[in-house]
Amino acid sequence: MLPDYRGRGYGSDVVRVLCEYGFAVRGLQRLQVETLADNAPMIAAATNAGFTIEGTIRRSAWVYGAFADEVVLGLLAHEWTL
Repeated sequence: MLPDYRGRGYGSDVVRVLCEYGFAVRGLQRLQVETLADNAPMIAAATNAGFTIEGTIRRSAWVYGAFADEVVLGLLAHEWTL
């Protein structure tokens, strides 16, 4: 997200809309987010939407010439609330 629009809750809104689409429209049973471990805003947006941190995949992403950890978050359909 562009810097001028960060911190306004738009990321959390987008995650919630995508959950609505995935669960209500597509009938999915599970959604998963994978993000870099240092991406605190994405982790916060996902956990605010009900996602649970399921684990860290160590040194799994190649970013700017070095390996970085990724965090996996999951949300099941029966856990999701509007």
